[in-house]
Amino acid sequence: MNTKHEDATLTISEMARICRVSRQTLIYYDKNNIFKPVYTNKNGYRLYSIYQIPFLREICALKDKSLYLKDIATNLDNRNIETAMDLLILHQKDLDQQILALQEKKRAITERILYYQQAEIELSHLEQPYLKQFPDRNLLFQAWGCQDMSRRQMHISHMNLRNLAHDMDIEVDFGWGALLFDTDIQAGEPIRHAGAYVRLPDDFDMTKTVPDSQCIIAPAGTYVCMNVYAMPYDTSFLGQLYQWIREQNYTVNGNLVNECILDTTFYTKERQTDFCQLQVPILLPENTDKQNTGEKND
Repeated sequence: MNTKHEDATLTISEMARICRVSRQTLIYYDKNNIFKPVYTNKNGYRLYSIYQIPFLREICALKDKSLYLKDIATNLDNRNIETAMDLLILHQKDLDQQILALQEKKRAITERILYYQQAEIELSHLEQPYLKQFPDRNLLFQAWGCQDMSRRQMHISHMNLRNLAHDMDIEVDFGWGALLFDTDIQAGEPIRHAGAYVRLPDDFDMTKTVPDSQCIIAPAGTYVCMNVYAMPYDTSFLGQLYQWIREQNYTVNGNLVNECILDTTFYTKERQTDFCQLQVPILLPENTDKQNTGEKND
């Protein structure tokens, strides 16, 4: 014969079935003081009151909205309209911050997708020089300091720069490689003062002090570009590229940027070198004439 008290109690299995949670969840809630049964007998059987159903229902509803269980439990212990609203408002602010963080991650992923789409295009014209416009680019630079370059030296220099940027709270992702100075190239010693670089964000404050390295601007303008399979410190393609520039009657107008487009993570059994883009700033013949005329008028 059921008593009124028995009608008001539920076993753990009954409570789990009614509220569509697992028995393991209710056991976890009990052990962590989230939602406890009204009674646990000497054999460890848990009994719940039917009046607890709204509380468990609310816990499940708030948990589905990603609120923390401890916050939910604390709020239910001292609940009124004001505290209920305070909990939700606080969580809303937390969600707003998470949304901003997710949007930033999505932006970064979108940039990577666009980067790889452009890399596919670059792969279609290997060792074919062409003209390309670039904006000003801020480069965090560190000289290699040796003539006998190796992958070891390259990777260590690259990571030194990334770590330096990280220490200054600057996020760098794509845009890294080697910078070769035109004066050294013309002197037949292209690696003499060359070094590694990582590209800084466009809004980077160039007045910041950067120890053991330099901030260098790769100026906006027209560049002759050539895509090659070679390491960023490989100079074997320079003769071919600069010969093509001379044949077109272009004038070299600055330092060579050798940007790594696809690195070691894209190696295949057939290809064991980076895919890079040599970028040489130039003056077109008409611009050269204007510059020379301006100099004479001065």
